[in-house]
Amino acid sequence: MKNLNLNELSKLIDISAVRADSTYDEVRRIVECAKVHQFICVFPMPGFIHETVSMLKDHPDIRIGGVVGFPSGAENEATKLYEARERKEAGCHEIDMVMNIGYLKSGRQEEVLQEIHRIKETVHPLPLKVIIEVSLLSDEEIRNACQLVVAAGADYVKTGTGWAGPTTMHHVRLIKSTIGDQIKLKVAGGIRDLATLEEMYLAGVSRFGIGYKSVINILEEYKKRTQHG
Repeated sequence: MKNLNLNELSKLIDISAVRADSTYDEVRRIVECAKVHQFICVFPMPGFIHETVSMLKDHPDIRIGGVVGFPSGAENEATKLYEARERKEAGCHEIDMVMNIGYLKSGRQEEVLQEIHRIKETVHPLPLKVIIEVSLLSDEEIRNACQLVVAAGADYVKTGTGWAGPTTMHHVRLIKSTIGDQIKLKVAGGIRDLATLEEMYLAGVSRFGIGYKSVINILEEYKKRTQHG
């Protein structure tokens, strides 16, 4: 397969500033970066959503993402539902929620399923991505989590928050073998170079959540490759 062109690359990337220490200046930088390179979506932490909406008011092609139950997923359902409604009403175009990992590991599958389903109903028609935090799960738990996400009607399985550990090619292949083409796959956590991104894209990843520094590194790699064509 041919290498991705810059437009194709941009439409794969959700540029994010979702660490505990992400500052307003970092949010401003990711917004400006998204404007220049036309990244598909910008993800700030919830406290910076209103500023992000304001900064992007004249750029309707750039989406704004909101996180729910981030980063632990361990909030009760009522709290997550409140967050989901608030993110939608604040102007977010996409929602990334964290699955209740403790419930999954406790065998409380029906509660996991119902929570995802109710949040999907709450944010409709916005796309819902469900973060399963692969670095905390066994292969069997990853398959189980993916099956619950599909059954609940979400739009994407997302591998991680970026807080707990990196996503590997093993994770990508395992998830794709479980979900097939039923829903899409977003990878976040540990995507720091162009080669990793392209290998995962070829394996079936539809979207990548990447922080500012790693995005800049990937763009620099892309620029060098095109210069040496």
